[in-house]
Amino acid sequence: MIAMLFYNPMELHSGWMLWLLLPLLVGVAVVYKTVRAQEIRRLPLETLVLVGYMLGGLTALGAALWLVQQYWP
Repeated sequence: MIAMLFYNPMELHSGWMLWLLLPLLVGVAVVYKTVRAQEIRRLPLETLVLVGYMLGGLTALGAALWLVQQYWP
């Protein structure tokens, strides 16, 4: 049953589902930086920087996977 999702994946017809990625990234960054922070004053800035790193990394990964899908022989 679950294996069928890999043979027939769900398609995202609209871009609104990609916006759900932002709250997920913010939640992960806040929890991670709360555990790792040395000073609580720097928490918002460090969280924002980490969200930027994660968003940039996911964008680069998505672009790379798209290029592989489009142009791999």
